[in-house]
Amino acid sequence: MRAILLSCIVALASAGLPSLTGLRFGSLRAQCPPKPPTVETFDVEAYLGLWYEQKRIPASFQVDTTCVRAEYGINDEGVVTVHNTATNADGSFDEIYGTATVPDPEHPGELLVDFPTSPVKGEYWVLDTDYENYTIIYSCVDYVFGLIHFEFAWILTRETNADPALIQQGTDLLESFGVDVSLMELTTQIPECCYENCA
Repeated sequence: MRAILLSCIVALASAGLPSLTGLRFGSLRAQCPPKPPTVETFDVEAYLGLWYEQKRIPASFQVDTTCVRAEYGINDEGVVTVHNTATNADGSFDEIYGTATVPDPEHPGELLVDFPTSPVKGEYWVLDTDYENYTIIYSCVDYVFGLIHFEFAWILTRETNADPALIQQGTDLLESFGVDVSLMELTTQIPECCYENCA
């Protein structure tokens, strides 16, 4: 999953800014909403493992992707690892590896994700999670005095196909923080999905 984290704002590394999904142009309303609160405590160990994408404001690298999954682990240096996988529109398998860190311990739910193909780190804000069922991720960064911004949102669950009520709960939370949820789309997860050794 070229994100989730988690992806995550690797779109910043792409060329041709006006063509990027996740990039908005416009008036004052097109700016980022007020920054939402993130979780006050974050249990990294409990967060590790597999997460399946259910709904998203897509990034440019996610256009027409299906079977999106993120796997988080810990390497020998104690750093959180990120392994995102997805199936492209042409059926090819796509994956990327990265790491995630918490730059400010005062805000443990605000991570930065680093992918080797991106010159910048992506914001990964955990708005809510119960660790066992769902996590709600969001980020939004204004550029050029608010004339453009990059905005991303992901609803991830432990189950491949989550209860629609759980997905709606995450959607409602994002909307309550001023996120334009009309930009969101459901992510296809079907029995034929391949998540590893698919090349």
